[in-house]
Formats: sequence, C-alpha cells, structure tokens
Amino acid sequence: MSNAQELAARIVQARSTRTLIDAGSVESCKPASADEAYVVQQLVLDKLGGCAGYKIGAGSPSAVPQCAPLPSTRVFGAAAGIRGDEYARIGLELEIAFSFAEDIDHRLSEQADEVIDAIDTMSVVVEVVDSRFDAWPNVDPLLQLADLQNNGALVIGDSLPYDRGFDFSAPHVSFYCGSHEIFQGAARHPAGDPRRLIAWLVARTLETGHSIPARTVLTTGSYTPLYMATGPGVVRGMVEGIGKVEFEIR
Repeated sequence: MSNAQELAARIVQARSTRTLIDAGSVESCKPASADEAYVVQQLVLDKLGGCAGYKIGAGSPSAVPQCAPLPSTRVFGAAAGIRGDEYARIGLELEIAFSFAEDIDHRLSEQADEVIDAIDTMSVVVEVVDSRFDAWPNVDPLLQLADLQNNGALVIGDSLPYDRGFDFSAPHVSFYCGSHEIFQGAARHPAGDPRRLIAWLVARTLETGHSIPARTVLTTGSYTPLYMATGPGVVRGMVEGIGKVEFEIR
C-alpha cells in the first residue's frame, strides 16, 4: 500500500467510524506536496461515492488557490438540515457558490474573463467545517488539504441567476447561529473577488484533461469568521442582493 493509499484509508475510516486521527500516527504517510495531497483527496472521494462540487479558497488576493472535492453525500439543500452527531465538530462559514449551466470542458477557453462570463447561477451557502484529525486546527496544512480541506458538508440556500455586476468583494451579509450574531455588515472576501477562484479551478481542471459537469457546486470561501456551534440550533445567513440560507442543526 502506498503512502497516499494508507492516508486515504485512515481518513475514510475516521469518517465512517467518527473517530479522530492522531496526526502523529500518520506522519510517515504525510503528503510532501500539494500534488500528493490532491492524490489522497481523489482516493478518499472514490470511497465516498462521487463528487457534487468543489470548495476553493485562497488566503489573500495574490495567494495561490487550493481546492477540494465535495462528496455528493455531504451536499444538502437547506430544508434537509444536518445532524450534529454525524460530525466531530461543526464549524460554520457563510459563502457564495457558483455553478455553470453546461459542462465545462475543452470547448471553453481557459481565459479568466470568458470563464467568469459563463457562470450561470450564484447561491448563498454555508460550509460545515470538520476535520478527521484530533488536534485540528493545529494540523499540518498538507494533511488538512488531503482531508478534503476540512470539509464536513455544504448546505445550499437561495440561488439567483448570475449577476456580473454584483459586488462579490464586499457584500453586506448577516450570519446567526440561534440567537448568537456571528457577523453582520459589509464583508471582505480574503481572496478579493472570489470569481478568480472559479477561473483558477477551471484552468486547473482543463489542464489535466478533465471537465466540470453542469450544475457542479463551486463554493469560494468564507465571508465571515469561523463559528463553532456547540449544539442544536437554527443557522441563518443572508447575502444582501442574493438571498438567504436557513437550516437546522438537529
């Protein structure tokens, strides 16, 4: 068994048994690069039953993005809510996701402007942040990347046709968990304009000879601080000009 296969097996086991991994116990099979972490991601996804989307992020407007697939079993409509006992921890982040109406393949130019113009919808979503490692967030970044970049689930709220004139860099948002206000006001996206992350993912995908199926959900990082939920409650988020997302943690 290769190092990538060994690490992927440990991550899949942790997901299925809801037990956490001691990062020290996988030191010998830790990825040495982002490319190796992406190999682990694919091995994990193959065991989880397919991909419904991608999360993409960057820590600054000039940082190189990273991505992770979203397992189809962990992408939900808001009406479904989530079960708290299915996660080791429940971190909450309010994001905007995008999708394309048609498959994205070699017929689309890799030019960023053309990719962005092809976007069809924008949606208000909440990412549930979780990790399979017990010491998280104090875990090697490459292990986190291999672990689907700490994705637990994605909950999808309202969607609208894409508006290229919308201010994606600093929208007005509000975000609550129960009665606790997580954030309200003009938000700043860490990557600047998050649409650049969509262009990056498309270029990366086309370079590897793959495609992005129509309606694949592409979420682009949080506008709000990470909030750790401590029990059941109702999560409410709003992005002014797009809509809201509301769901229950049971």
